[in-house]
Amino acid sequence: MPLFTVTMRAGRTAAEKDAISAAIHEASVSSGYPADDFFQRFISLEEDDLRISSRYPDLRKPRSNQFVMIEALLSSGTEEIRKRKLLTAMVSRLQAAGTDPEDVMVLFGEIDRSNSSFGGGRFAPPVDIHTTA
Repeated sequence: MPLFTVTMRAGRTAAEKDAISAAIHEASVSSGYPADDFFQRFISLEEDDLRISSRYPDLRKPRSNQFVMIEALLSSGTEEIRKRKLLTAMVSRLQAAGTDPEDVMVLFGEIDRSNSSFGGGRFAPPVDIHTTA
């Protein structure tokens, strides 16, 4: 069920957003989520509306204007190992798509499925996580 919110500075091209979107989705699928479980939103903010520390907590170099903040809202109880797998896959795929790993911030949040509906006024069904070897 991941819902990904990507916050970035304004001015990124549609092609850049497409590459980021594809990288996140590929990471999600490689972590066991169904390919049709695809929910993303992009928020582009002007310079004055996105204020971030350039090196916190211990980055090797300052963040650039290509910085992306990704909030991944997952079902409550998602195991830490799955989060680590998703994080590793996202950073790797984003790097392959041209985003420096030092410019990627990922925050995980959890929500109980009984507190969500994907449509039709029906509560979200249990998620079917696929495992791969």
